[in-house]
Amino acid sequence: MKIQEIKQEVLSLTCTSTTQQLRKERPDLTKGRDLRYKREWTDIWEKLKILRLQEEDLSLEDLEQSEKMLQESLLKIGRIAGLSDDKIEIDWQRIQLEAQFGDVHIEEL
Repeated sequence: MKIQEIKQEVLSLTCTSTTQQLRKERPDLTKGRDLRYKREWTDIWEKLKILRLQEEDLSLEDLEQSEKMLQESLLKIGRIAGLSDDKIEIDWQRIQLEAQFGDVHIEEL
């Protein structure tokens, strides 16, 4: 990859648009670095990829807790909306089925 491509990827991953903004908002990535060189940008990019993987590393317990919270929220909202327990259960089963085949978008439910 060319330095410009790596730089754009780093800026995208850090939600910044300029090198100055990156230096200001993410000194943990840029302190002591000479950003005129490709190697520096490559090091930052590698560090960001590692950080991203660590954030995405969810345990089975985390996933089960999230599922439980979602189901409890659906029950509360369903009852507030006046839905029967049967209708709420049907919605929950539909959510689980959709999750097997792709992403579930809450706003679409």
